[in-house]
Amino acid sequence: MILLHTSDLHLGKNLLEESFYEEQKYILNQIIHIVKENNVDTIMIPGDIYDKSIPSAEAIMLFDNFLVSLSKLNVEILITSGNHDSNDRLAYGSNIFNQLNIHIVTNYDGNIYKISKKDVDFYLLPFIRPFHLKKLMTDEEYANIKTSNDMMKWILSRETIDKSKKNILLTHQFVMWNGLLPKTSDSESISINNLGTLDAIDANILDEFDYVALGHIHRPQKIKRETIRYSGTPLKYSFSEVNDEKSVVLIDTNKIEDFKLIPLIPKRNINVLRGTFEEIMNMPSSEDIIKVELTDENILLSPMEEIRKRFPNAISLAFVDKKVKNTNSEEIEITNDMSPTSLFNEFFKVQNDRELSSEEKKYLKDLIDEMRGEEKCD
Repeated sequence: MILLHTSDLHLGKNLLEESFYEEQKYILNQIIHIVKENNVDTIMIPGDIYDKSIPSAEAIMLFDNFLVSLSKLNVEILITSGNHDSNDRLAYGSNIFNQLNIHIVTNYDGNIYKISKKDVDFYLLPFIRPFHLKKLMTDEEYANIKTSNDMMKWILSRETIDKSKKNILLTHQFVMWNGLLPKTSDSESISINNLGTLDAIDANILDEFDYVALGHIHRPQKIKRETIRYSGTPLKYSFSEVNDEKSVVLIDTNKIEDFKLIPLIPKRNINVLRGTFEEIMNMPSSEDIIKVELTDENILLSPMEEIRKRFPNAISLAFVDKKVKNTNSEEIEITNDMSPTSLFNEFFKVQNDRELSSEEKKYLKDLIDEMRGEEKCD
């Protein structure tokens, strides 16, 4: 049996107001193509289907079209909810979907939802926190559940794993190994304290499973062994992921350890350009989603306007490596009759060891005039 593991679609995601709708539509079609070309029997998606608990109409339609396309290929679809998903909304219609081999699991009722297919048992565990167990336990039992690792130990202790079969777990959790944390990115919201994290589950307790399909962490990586794996997001969702290689995991249940990583090629890449304004403007133009990091020492007037002529999808600009001087207010001589332009010029002079140029003064004057709605301002 051929399986495909992906996760964390985050449909409806934006980056600094930049919509990923077209990118997500493009990458979902690419996954459908991979499923078709590799005769995939089962696709596993452990969580974070949507980016928000109340997804947009566009995001819902994207997912709907994705499921319809996969169902036409007679693929079994296994889905668990993630921390970004609304369990009730994601589960809507799940009873009907079950009849179409689309299994969406959003709640844990005391036993992990299991699907048996040929010689493989799939265990579908949605995102869950320790307090979700309270209604399933006695007060004495619940008092012993201090961490997510305690929670997972209790959950797994209630399962009877058939060792004569291949056993695969789908779950959306923060999994680490012997204190080693997974590599995270800026597009996640993971809370880590000095001792690691109370949300962490140690991979050692997952050894009974032949493959663990993880969701939650956006960077593709193994945890402890090659077959406990985060597939990562299908797209880069932050500039911290510019060097990541996105992929889906293709697994043959006859040789699970010989899985393949199938690269995903985005419609537009995410990139960071770093250098002086002149260096940036001499770089090849690109349609990528760009963050610009300028290393110029001098203040530039409206650099983004010029940069977007070569990089129309530049969405972020920052000055880096600029030596910022700590300015004491006592270094600036202020009088009651100073205009905003004069006041700013004094601050600028202390901060940069030079006065505003005539061009910069004119730009500042025009800006203040515009803000005030006045024709003249000193």
